[in-house]
Order: sequence, then C-alpha cells, then structure tokens
Amino acid sequence: MKPLIPRKKNPRLPSLDALRGMVIACMLLVNGLPDFSGAYPVLLHSAWEGLTLADMVMPGFIFAMGTSGSLVLARYNQARDADFLGRILRRSLILLLLGLLYNQLQPVLHYIFSAGESSPGLLAQIVENGRILGVLQRLGLVYLFGMLLARLLKGESLLNAAAFLLLLLYSASFHLYDAASPFSPRDNISMAVDGIFPGPAHCYLGGDFDPEGLYGTIAATASMLFGIAAGGWLREDRGPFSARMGRLFLHGGLLLAAGGLWSYTDAICKALWTAPYVLLTSGIFMWLLALLEISFSLIPGPMARLCAPWNWLGKNAILFYLLTETGLITLWNIETASGEALYPWLWHVTLQGMGNEPLSILIFTCLWICLWLPLAWYLHRHDIMLRV
Repeated sequence: MKPLIPRKKNPRLPSLDALRGMVIACMLLVNGLPDFSGAYPVLLHSAWEGLTLADMVMPGFIFAMGTSGSLVLARYNQARDADFLGRILRRSLILLLLGLLYNQLQPVLHYIFSAGESSPGLLAQIVENGRILGVLQRLGLVYLFGMLLARLLKGESLLNAAAFLLLLLYSASFHLYDAASPFSPRDNISMAVDGIFPGPAHCYLGGDFDPEGLYGTIAATASMLFGIAAGGWLREDRGPFSARMGRLFLHGGLLLAAGGLWSYTDAICKALWTAPYVLLTSGIFMWLLALLEISFSLIPGPMARLCAPWNWLGKNAILFYLLTETGLITLWNIETASGEALYPWLWHVTLQGMGNEPLSILIFTCLWICLWLPLAWYLHRHDIMLRV
C-alpha cells in the first residue's frame, strides 16, 4: 500500500465525496453509541428484518465504491487487460489484508488490557477463534468481482441486467434450500455456507453466522453494479446534464419499486443482504446522489460550505473507518476503577441525565464525530489521502 501522499491530479466529484462522507458520518453515529440499549431504535441495526439508518451504512460504502469505480473504468478504458487486472487485484488484496489485520485488533487489545487474567495465549486465540471475514474483506471481494464484471459488460443496461440476474439466482437459492422458511434466522443457505467457510469458530462473535459471509458477497456485488451504473450516468461525457440526472431519478425509482414488490416474497434483511434490501438501498442512494449532484451544480458555493465536513471525511473513507473503529475498540477495552468500560463511562459522567436518555446518547455520539473533524480538515487542507 502506498503511504499517505498529496493528491495533485484527477479532479474529484464533490457530490460523490459528500455521499461517501455522509456514509462515514452515519457509521460514526451508529457505531459510536455509548449505550445501545437506550439509543433511538433507528440508530440500531434491525434485529433481523427491516431497514434502519444503521442498515444503510454498508450498502452506502459499496454503492459509493461502485460509483467511483465507474470513473476508474473510464480512465483505464484503453488500458491492457493485464494492467487493469493488476490494478484491481492489488486494491482488492490490500483491502483483504487490511481487514484481516483489523479483525485481530480486538483480541490483541483484549489480551493487552486483561494482562494477568487466566486466558489462552494471544496467538492461540487468533488461530482458534480469529474472525476471517469482515467489512473490509467484503469490500475487497465485491470490488474485485464488480470491477471485473463491469470490464466485461460495457454499458449501464448490461450492468443492471447482470445485477438483477445475480439477485434472482441469489434469492432462488434461499428458496431452494428451505422452501418453507428460506430466510429463517436459525437456518438458511448463507449460514450453511458459513458453516463450511470460515467455520463457526471464525464467524462474527464466534456464532454460526457471519453477516459479511461469502454467500452474501453475491448480492453485495449487485449493489456495486448499480453504483457503477450510476457513476456512468453521472459522468459529464455522457450527454446533457438534465438527461443524466433524469436517468438517475428514473432508475432509482425503478429500483425502489422493484424492491418494494420483491419484499412480498423475500425478507428485507441486512444480515443476509437479501434482494429487496439491495434494491431499496441502491434506489435510495441513487436518488441521494442525483440530489447532491444537482445541488452542487446549481448552488456550488453554499453546498461546498454546507457539505464541507462530509467532503473532508469522504476523501479518506477507509482511513477514517480504520481510525475511528480502532479508537472505539480501545476505549471499550480500557476499564475504569469501577470496572466499567471507559467509553460508556465518559457518557455517564458527562451527558447522562441531561434530558431524556436517547437524546443524551445522540448528543454524546455527535460530539464523538466532531472530534474527528479537525483531522479530516487537516488532511483535506493539505490534500493528503490514503491511497489504497
């Protein structure tokens, strides 16, 4: 991976940076809650079925990755297949390796802060129970498959058709595996695949299911293909501005309608990344991207000021994901004298009791987000980016 370097080439799309920054801010909000039991329900992931603000974070990452991937595809359109494949493999491998390293942070910090307690060795914990898959691993796999498909299937119509075909095959396998209860939280085809790889011992929280498991990567790739199609309509070389925005709104509306209809047969489930979930979230982000692009075009000055914090965060999305999650894991592993984790303790001694509990949790988490804005501004001010 290249080091942090100044970016001096390739002008960026402020609408895309703002969208990516909104997703990062949303991630900071839903992951930075000091007390999950007392928070507003919309900030929590759905127990199984449903769609909340928290459930929008991961598909937002993937949709934005697809949109920016469309710009990469245009830039390397004339490149040799070997050169293009090398670039895509390199980035995917970096994401996979970063994800594997990040997954071991929790056991490492737990081992450090629980020194002296009776526990197996650190290496033994990682080998026996270390999580193999995760957020960055899914991003790496989806980026690889999505970019290769987009390279082969040139044109937005083929990309949309491929995305729907992936969702049809993905959904059909759930019904074929268990026609009576295809999306049961106790047994489904995604869980069956997780049982083979990575295995229950290496799944999320040591359970028998991983929300970023291999099977869900199929439908997540469809999310990226929709993002790539949106990026194609966003580019300035694809016709008049009004026509391009019209396509974004039209196709976003079609995705929302298709997701609503599909939800009559399939569950809307983030954990399984079901077809209606993909269609609804992709439609929402397609509309949001169009609104941002129109706003930046009509009132660039006010939008630049209004969306500045999001743009700062969006320029270094992977970096802020790693930094903020590392910070949270550290604060949750440090114990106070009373035995309480440091992060919720900070909320208890500052804002708890000021107004109703959900509001105090929200305010505390917003302050957590604000702590990262000076660093985001500094990186933006000096045009520094983490290139992956």
